Amino acid sequence: MKPLSLRHRLTWLIIAVMVVVLIPLGIISYQRERREMNELLDGRLAEAARTLGVLIENSSADADHAAIATDADIGHALIVAVHRHNYEPDVGFQVYDGHGRPMVSTANFANLPPPRPEQAGFGKITLDGYLWRTFVLQNRAGLRIRIGERYDNRLDIDRGLMLEHGLPLLIGLPLLALLALWAVRRGLRPLDELTGQLAERTPGSRQPVAIELAPEEIRPLIATLNHQLERLEDAIERERRMTADMAHELRTPLAATMLQLDSAAIATRPDDARAALQHARQGASRLARRIEQILSMAQLEAGAAATERSPQDLAAIVTSVIEELAPLIADKDITLSLLHDGTPLHVPGHEVALTAMLRNLIENAMRYVSQGGQVEVALSRTADTAIIDISDDGPGIPTEHRETVFERFRRETHDAAGGYGVGLNIVRRAAQLHDASIDLLDSPFGHGLRVRVEFRLEETG
Repeated sequence: MKPLSLRHRLTWLIIAVMVVVLIPLGIISYQRERREMNELLDGRLAEAARTLGVLIENSSADADHAAIATDADIGHALIVAVHRHNYEPDVGFQVYDGHGRPMVSTANFANLPPPRPEQAGFGKITLDGYLWRTFVLQNRAGLRIRIGERYDNRLDIDRGLMLEHGLPLLIGLPLLALLALWAVRRGLRPLDELTGQLAERTPGSRQPVAIELAPEEIRPLIATLNHQLERLEDAIERERRMTADMAHELRTPLAATMLQLDSAAIATRPDDARAALQHARQGASRLARRIEQILSMAQLEAGAAATERSPQDLAAIVTSVIEELAPLIADKDITLSLLHDGTPLHVPGHEVALTAMLRNLIENAMRYVSQGGQVEVALSRTADTAIIDISDDGPGIPTEHRETVFERFRRETHDAAGGYGVGLNIVRRAAQLHDASIDLLDSPFGHGLRVRVEFRLEETG
């Protein structure tokens, strides 16, 4: 089943609330007025009985409202005919003296037996197929008076009350539903405007969705949406950058490798073919190195964007990287020393990014030293910082060029070690992700380079 839209959901909820509230209120109001109407009519009936008793006591009659039928003197009772006009209730009454003899009666009550002594106050009787509301009174003069009113009259009033309370609901609820739909549409207009803003955005736009004029209720939604859009745009930018990196860095070594393979294929002497294949193998190694560096950069950027910082042990990461590079160290006969007192150095960070940074720094140091050279990794700390120094005895980098080597794809013209700018760019990017500082200094071996990275220590309890 297709889910309801937010607009229709709110409209139906508002209508349901109105129905739940208004209909019970209408019923309660109707019942209250009906009860008050019955009490009012009962009071009028009782008042009419008392008035009738006073009139008979004083032997007065209103000739304008009653006609005496002198030829209907039955048992000393005076029969009164009451003429009913439009909108007047059907009424009747009986009057008996203190000895129970009939004195006055309306024609419609003439054949009723006298009320029994216990029949005092309000009651009900059935006469000629109609239900009557009666009131029996014995006044101070000893007269017993029974006066009644047909329930039909009350039912007419009752129907009028029902119509009075039901008609507004029948007309008002559909009207309120339309007004609720209009109000919901107008109230959700900011969402329509937000949809329009998103539809008008161009791919790659970093302009955040305006939040200043948005209603308070949807500001958290817009803030979250801006955050997600920023992350999405960062991911797209990383993909675009990685594609550009691949195209830029792989074009030359791939072409060189293909040329060497073509040379090997057309070589007539075995020595020439072996030399071409050896050069092709070196080119493939450099190509693999470039791919690894580009993937490392993409991985650390994606991992840092997707995860929160957590405490990382720098000593453990350095040890893991050195163990990973052990075959290369042995192959080049490099003396690699690790200076650390064994104290854990915890910094808030991302393991993938820190591993990529330290691997590139140590690999760069190993690449630039000669056969049998030395590389030193020293871990130290101050009161609130952790320091990593990676020193080598290679040719080093001139002071005037040390800042530019961190540029993307930057490579010195005299670089014969096959190093590429992607590696140091990974180092700088990882340092930025961890708010760390990175400096290129003179090596303590007299020549070469020392790279110092400083991190802020993780507070431990």
